[in-house]
Amino acid sequence: MSESVGPQLRFRLPGEWISVDPRDEDAARDHNASLAREIVGPADDAPLLRRRIQSGLDDAAAAAREASARLLLICREIAPGVPTPVAITVHTPITITPAVGTAPESVMRAFELSLPHTREPDLETATRMDAAGSAVLRLHAVSTQVIEEDGQSAVQRRLVARYWYTVPNSKQVALVNMSTPLGDIPHAMLRFFDAIVAASSWGAADAA
Repeated sequence: MSESVGPQLRFRLPGEWISVDPRDEDAARDHNASLAREIVGPADDAPLLRRRIQSGLDDAAAAAREASARLLLICREIAPGVPTPVAITVHTPITITPAVGTAPESVMRAFELSLPHTREPDLETATRMDAAGSAVLRLHAVSTQVIEEDGQSAVQRRLVARYWYTVPNSKQVALVNMSTPLGDIPHAMLRFFDAIVAASSWGAADAA
């Protein structure tokens, strides 16, 4: 999943999505504001809800920039007339050592053994999956934050799921981060995220 060599992870995403360079903070913020208006509507009595939606997506974009993600995908709607605030970031792979061979299970086992010695959180949520010819490890968390707007405040629950894929024919793992401010329905959103992972695939770096 490097920019010039190696396989690229590709997604079959339902509905309409926007591809954004996460390094472009202004463009990401503009897209997030537009999506929040589409989801909530322009009513004057809904600014706090719009702010909650935009804040969750802005947080995803900021995390993408901080983690040097190479791609940010923002969902406009998963079906006609069903706008859904979801962000996906795709990150450059990291090499796992020591790993015996390049078989997905061997690389994932070495990665799992390294996790207690890293700052990776939420290890108690670790769930194994298989997708795209890779071994995949999912970690997730729901966080709570207070959003304030025009003297009003509301509590928002944000779901973040991190999927670590083994990269085919290598000793690398690649992170795909999925997040949504719809943390009040975490099980439904995790099923949606898992379905995206299940439908993903690896392709040549120069494929369309």
